[in-house]
Amino acid sequence: MRHRRKGTTTFGRRKDARKALMSSLLIALLKNDRIETTLMRAKEVGRLAEKLITYGKKNTVHTRRQAYKILRDRDLVKKLFDEIAIRYNDRNGGYTRVIKTGFRIGDSAPTAIVEFVEEEVTPKKKKKLKTDKKKAPKKQTTEKKTEKVSEEKTVGKTEMKEEATEIVEEVAEETPEERVEEVQEEEEIPKTVEPEEDAREEDVKQAKEEVEEALKEEPEEKREEVPEKEKDKTKEQVDKE
Repeated sequence: MRHRRKGTTTFGRRKDARKALMSSLLIALLKNDRIETTLMRAKEVGRLAEKLITYGKKNTVHTRRQAYKILRDRDLVKKLFDEIAIRYNDRNGGYTRVIKTGFRIGDSAPTAIVEFVEEEVTPKKKKKLKTDKKKAPKKQTTEKKTEKVSEEKTVGKTEMKEEATEIVEEVAEETPEERVEEVQEEEEIPKTVEPEEDAREEDVKQAKEEVEEALKEEPEEKREEVPEKEKDKTKEQVDKE
């Protein structure tokens, strides 16, 4: 039964050996900011390292003596209180993290990395609800549309005015003699069209007359052809006799 036991396991060692193991791992972690060991050792070292950082944040004589009992090195105690603990003044817990790396080759024990967290804590942004979104007023869009339409109308009117002024200037520059010539040319055009229509009507009449004559001549030619055939028949009979 493991009720009210702080450590996760004895690591197969007695109390003195276990304390020496943990102190050596903590010294390596404080010097290098990260170490790789087995998963169970990594969890226990992380727990003790966070305990040391809380001593450093308090920064009293009593807490320095407690840290010295574990580390047995004055330089490391100074580094802990003056450098490492200051990083986490604005952070409440969670100073280390454990990352699993796989299995050891010899005995396939699970391994992990223990390291100090160096990332700054950033407060989470609140999600904006749909009701929080401010709807843009519709008047702005309608005003923009009216402005565009008014601009297009003004541009069209200016173009029409320019075209009209150009036509008026061209008419004003023309002399009265040129205007008379233009009118005469317009009147002469239909006169050239009428004779062409008369010629077509005459051609149609002639074609109709030729067709009627051809129809009348056909029966007479057939009548002339019939007796010639009978004459040929009579000649053949005589030759046979």
